[in-house]
Amino acid sequence: MVEHVAEHHHSLARELECVSGVPIFQQLAQPQLTSVAEVTRPIHAKKGQTVFRPDEVSQTLYIVNAGQVRLYHLADDGKERVLRVLNPGDFIGEIALFTDEIHSNYAEATQTTELCTISRDALTTLIQRMPPLALSLLSALAVRLKSAEHQATLLAIPDALPRLAGYLMDLSQGKATALTLPMSKQDLAAYLGMTPESLSRKLKQLVMAGAIVTSGRREIRVVDAAKLQALAPQ
Repeated sequence: MVEHVAEHHHSLARELECVSGVPIFQQLAQPQLTSVAEVTRPIHAKKGQTVFRPDEVSQTLYIVNAGQVRLYHLADDGKERVLRVLNPGDFIGEIALFTDEIHSNYAEATQTTELCTISRDALTTLIQRMPPLALSLLSALAVRLKSAEHQATLLAIPDALPRLAGYLMDLSQGKATALTLPMSKQDLAAYLGMTPESLSRKLKQLVMAGAIVTSGRREIRVVDAAKLQALAPQ
């Protein structure tokens, strides 16, 4: 049986810390931030716990304050397709403001996680009182749409090597630099539409090509951006 997250005691100081780190709230003045924090409620999830699942009604904005949540979809063959990984400051559920949305994906904590939640009614009231918040939400939706379109473009590439190279080019912003993968290699493989074994082989190919070096579980250094670019989609 799937264990769901539980609501915890509301602490204004803790909720203020949470909302202050979220981009859509960072343009608000301190009194406005306090108003947001006052209607925010915390929930905690252990590793592997489900935050929400398909067919549940979406009436809540979820903000990751600490930990990590992965958003994934189960394909017809039972394989997971990772859509996003949410780290501290990231949020999900803003679509609920505009429509009676039913979740079509799973959200699962990948480690011990604290989330701040704001109900649809509370957030609607905040937007009516703070017009700049509406613009911030629309901007966030535009960024989300652009990211989803880019992922779809990567997944349309039949060869896994340029798919991975393109992802690393985006992550490094085309520069020779040190990177920490924002998700586990297993989740990255699912995000890029390949198996973990295939991801491991393609990483080794990029190392052999002199484009990157790897160390640890998530550490990658782009040592030659030009070589990585040559292997990425043109």
